[in-house]
Amino acid sequence: MSLTLTLAGSVASGLTYFSWVGAAALARSLSEGDVEMSWSQDALPQARLHCADLSLDDIASEVKRLATEWASGWTAVTVQYSAGEFSPFSPRFKAIDPIKHPADWNLHQQARLAQLDKLAEEGDHLALNLIQALGEAAYWRFDRGAPRPDHGASRWDMITRTAGKDFVRSRLHEVCADLSNWSVTDILKGLTGELLNDTIGKNKATSRTSTGLTPPGPADTALAFVAFLGFSRFPILHRLSQVAITPGACPGHVLHPTAAVFPIPVLPITPERFENIVISKYWADLVSELGPETSILNSPADHEHFKELGIPAAALYRIRLAGSASAPERYFEEGKVVVLS
Repeated sequence: MSLTLTLAGSVASGLTYFSWVGAAALARSLSEGDVEMSWSQDALPQARLHCADLSLDDIASEVKRLATEWASGWTAVTVQYSAGEFSPFSPRFKAIDPIKHPADWNLHQQARLAQLDKLAEEGDHLALNLIQALGEAAYWRFDRGAPRPDHGASRWDMITRTAGKDFVRSRLHEVCADLSNWSVTDILKGLTGELLNDTIGKNKATSRTSTGLTPPGPADTALAFVAFLGFSRFPILHRLSQVAITPGACPGHVLHPTAAVFPIPVLPITPERFENIVISKYWADLVSELGPETSILNSPADHEHFKELGIPAAALYRIRLAGSASAPERYFEEGKVVVLS
């Protein structure tokens, strides 16, 4: 038994890119056998996943099981803070004032630790990796005397915080609850692109189901869930005096990056190797030198290292910043392939 899964869409879609990474993370959680990730060598490469001891139904069934379990588990947990009700696992919510409301941080940490202990006891490493990669509200960060909880967040949490929304409670939980009612067949059709069923956004042109991984528009709910799992392979690095580092974000030191840069391996690599690459100094150096207008990289010798690994190109997504100053909206524009010269 083995599978080769080609994900819906192409490298032009940030949703496809993250769903490729998420599908590999999901497969790894099910199997200790061979799990390999690659992109086709088409003009617009397609994302592929190969697993030696899993079937397509195994992947789709695990999506349903995981969504159902998370819908009644950690994604459903909220805390009533003085500023409102939010998920303690969403790093981006209204700032807590520790002087006026000193009990809020205690409630926050108690809720987080209780669920983290439970997930550890259950062995749900995929949830734990996702929570770590999302980051946490930066209680340690202040700028000009004001708290900056967003500085501890992954840049790939791009939900627009209108009406008190936060990513875990207002999007991930919503998607999990919806998918728990889907059939395994429809989930698989969504992953492969045979079906586009945006049950969250009602297939409207204004849908935000992709939550910034594409411009506004319909996005399959199952594909979006698997894309959110892809965040788990981009672990962030907290810093005391700056915004947390998110692998692939360019520039890496600002609240609103202008581009994302990810590897396109055409030779199969494992999920572990993929993560090692995106968190490496080599990749960080490449990301920092690649501006959003670049079409061809002028090669330092270090690029040979990636070509030797079967990575001849990078996926580049410009990130549009829209909305208002109080509720900014970020989303990936159409991606392009950048050849590593």
